[in-house]
Amino acid sequence: MKILIKFAFMSFLLMLVSGCVTDNRLPSEDIEVLEKHADLIRILKDPQISPNSREKYEAAMELIRHVDLTYTRETATVDKLFYYRDAQIDGIDTDTAIFTFTYRYGNDYIRFRFFTCRMFVTRVEIKENE
Repeated sequence: MKILIKFAFMSFLLMLVSGCVTDNRLPSEDIEVLEKHADLIRILKDPQISPNSREKYEAAMELIRHVDLTYTRETATVDKLFYYRDAQIDGIDTDTAIFTFTYRYGNDYIRFRFFTCRMFVTRVEIKENE
């Protein structure tokens, strides 16, 4: 009977552990993001490259594969990752502005929306159409 209970318990633990999905993306606030993904950030911040270009679209797609932007908590982080003139800003004269970055290439796009309250990001939405 003890062996059966141990077996059942071990089976339960195995199912629990194997059912967990790990996300290997770095949180956006991690200081390693700026170093590890400097090439992508350089493209996204380049004022010479249009937001409707293949380069920025691919850089944005690659960024979300490696960085979890839902962890963004400060507008300073948004400024470190994206070129401010690529943003559409709703409610700029209020404490609750929304910064939207849309990168298009052909019929595909990726959109990042950062909802803010003063200098803090309160919510992040990411929508992609491939």
